[in-house]
Amino acid sequence: MLRSLIVSIALLATACSPPATQEADDMNMAEPATSAAAGPIISTGTVTQVDAAAGTITINHGPIEAISWPAMTMQFTAESPAILQGVAVGDAVSFELKSPTETSVVTMVQEQ
Repeated sequence: MLRSLIVSIALLATACSPPATQEADDMNMAEPATSAAAGPIISTGTVTQVDAAAGTITINHGPIEAISWPAMTMQFTAESPAILQGVAVGDAVSFELKSPTETSVVTMVQEQ
């Protein structure tokens, strides 16, 4: 009786497992969410704060569809503090995020 129970469990486990020879390409794995953001991630907004000494800028921006962000006000770190020169509170700007995985870093801020 115990032996037939063990055999039944083993057969069930085997039936529920994928074949060992199945290739990774055949597994139909989903692409990572960041693939939609190939290329530069650029948005626009209004500067609400600039701290050149800290290398930060706060921007009230619209939705950023490439990374599924709604409109919000957010503080960013400038990749280089030099890109903040000449930018002032109230300026309408376009800006570029460093990458889909480093969304708190801006690589370009340009007055519109």
